[in-house]
Amino acid sequence: MLVQRCEAFFGLRGVGGSILLWLPLVAMAGLFSWPSPPVPPETTTQDVAHRIIFNGLDMRAQVFKSQQSPEAILAFYRKVWREQVVVNQMGNEQVIGHREGDYFMTIQVSASGSGSRGNIGVVDVASAPEHFVPGKGIPTPMDSKVFNDIRYPDDPIPTRMIALKNKLSTQQNVSFYRERLEGEGWKPLNDSCTSSGCVLDFQRGDQKMNLVIEPQKNVRSQIVMTIQNP
Repeated sequence: MLVQRCEAFFGLRGVGGSILLWLPLVAMAGLFSWPSPPVPPETTTQDVAHRIIFNGLDMRAQVFKSQQSPEAILAFYRKVWREQVVVNQMGNEQVIGHREGDYFMTIQVSASGSGSRGNIGVVDVASAPEHFVPGKGIPTPMDSKVFNDIRYPDDPIPTRMIALKNKLSTQQNVSFYRERLEGEGWKPLNDSCTSSGCVLDFQRGDQKMNLVIEPQKNVRSQIVMTIQNP
């Protein structure tokens, strides 16, 4: 599951606070008073996490597979939500969004074989913090941009994932984190680099940290940091 989350996390491109840029990459599992979007016929769902806190916003998550086409999925939700929707195209994926009270819901769908697959996302808009600082308490090189900070507080092992980018090279970032984390009491466990990037593992007491550092085209490096028991 953590590997799948990491892969999805690298795809996040949250900028300017636009909900539609990042909600399609997570999904929802109805719980207590949370709204639960209806599911089209011939569609199965699977929980991603009991609870997600995305950049300070409380969320629920599921993924789905369906024998229906993406067009049929979108048509279903247009009808259910009586055209009170916003539709965006993101590459080969389509996203339909709808607000219901304090909650904003999105359905992200793409073709899969003769049917479709995607994510359903619900965020509690009312839970938005006034002064959320992504990456707070996490060491970052100067001029780094932390663009996503996700917590899984109710997982068997609570986990936090931070994504950032900067103009340093992969090796410059590796040097920064080796020195800084060891100075903060983190013990290095694993250190491996290839032409596609570097993976660093550290431990401090019952805390574990994994860093994946990859070179990028538009920025010199992008980093995903996963901390267990943060």
